[in-house]
Amino acid sequence: MCLLLFLSPAFGAAELELRDIHGKTHTPLKLGAEQKAVVLIFLMSDCPIANAFAPEINRITADYAKRPLSVRLVYVEPDLAPEAARKHAREFGFTATALLDPSHALVKHTGATVTPEAVVLAPGGRVLYRGRIDDRFADLGQRRQRPTTRDLRDALDAVLTGKPVATPFPKAIGCFISTAPSDRQPAKP
Repeated sequence: MCLLLFLSPAFGAAELELRDIHGKTHTPLKLGAEQKAVVLIFLMSDCPIANAFAPEINRITADYAKRPLSVRLVYVEPDLAPEAARKHAREFGFTATALLDPSHALVKHTGATVTPEAVVLAPGGRVLYRGRIDDRFADLGQRRQRPTTRDLRDALDAVLTGKPVATPFPKAIGCFISTAPSDRQPAKP
């Protein structure tokens, strides 16, 4: 397997290492001195709900690019080849660093359960926000024309201004994160 994960009791969460879709090793939970947070957006290439969020994920990546935080995409399919992930990222125009998490180390660390789901972590790894990107999906099969709330953006703006996140855990609607390929179905409420 060409993917690496280094996580053992000898390593803290900040030392967790994953490879990106180009084979470069990253420590996604290790923040720079000036950074206030890291944003992890969990994806599956075959999840139609996650794919529907691609334009908003790209807008968030661009809008917060010059702010003191990092946006990382995290592909969670255990059997997704780097080539397939690169193809998916290219097709959807993703510009954020895209990581591969075949062993679900980040999934387990953050508590992500569906895709797409965003997790915002403070320096030190404390979860500041975990939930939907926005509410464009009221439920499975119930897509709004436009979202009425921009939950992730609201959370990021709060974190960047040093305020508490007003709604830190809004329910994400999407596809269950599972280790069994046959279990990758949209999550039921």
